[in-house]
Amino acid sequence: MSRVFSALAFAATIAAITPAAAADMYGRGAPAPSYGYSDGGSSRPAAQWEGGYVGGQIGYAWGRGGMNGAQGGIYGGANLAVGSNIVVGVEGDVNLSGQDHHSVPGGNLTKRSSDWNASLRARAGVAYDKFMPYATAGVAFADDTVKALGANDTTTKVGYVVGMGVEGKVTDRISVKGELLHQGFSGTDHVTSWTNTHNDVSSTVLRTGAAYKF
Repeated sequence: MSRVFSALAFAATIAAITPAAAADMYGRGAPAPSYGYSDGGSSRPAAQWEGGYVGGQIGYAWGRGGMNGAQGGIYGGANLAVGSNIVVGVEGDVNLSGQDHHSVPGGNLTKRSSDWNASLRARAGVAYDKFMPYATAGVAFADDTVKALGANDTTTKVGYVVGMGVEGKVTDRISVKGELLHQGFSGTDHVTSWTNTHNDVSSTVLRTGAAYKF
């Protein structure tokens, strides 16, 4: 990340020097340069974050009882600038999950898993030009499945999600993010023909993503 900021600082220095040098060379004002970013309004850094966006993300989840695994999916939402540097919005995501754990309670091979999860969240951030830390919270959904010797029991859980992240602009249309979320659900007692197993699909997720702003 420091290399990105150094590159931006270097570009800004060149941007400041080049027009003056061109004016001296040609004896007239040089045309305004463009570097792939819209101005966004220096007095209102939040304005450049406004609008809808869609993207993809990957990450890893740590669940209770060792139910860990990678996950990936899509997300999208919309932002609104409030004042000069406050950004509020809503975001939704859907992910495929590889979270599972195998055990042998009472001699019966049992697999606890969560094959997908999703959320609908509010977001609020503080814009520092191309850089925006944010907090997020909302409702979460997840698959909760137990399989034992050919039998299985599945339910869909509804809970909460809270977290925080940082998003940065690569261009005026493309941004990247990193975020840490906690999804909380109540536990479920799964009854199959062979076993009675308690499962809790609550998890902590660390992930990164990239999005395109319309």
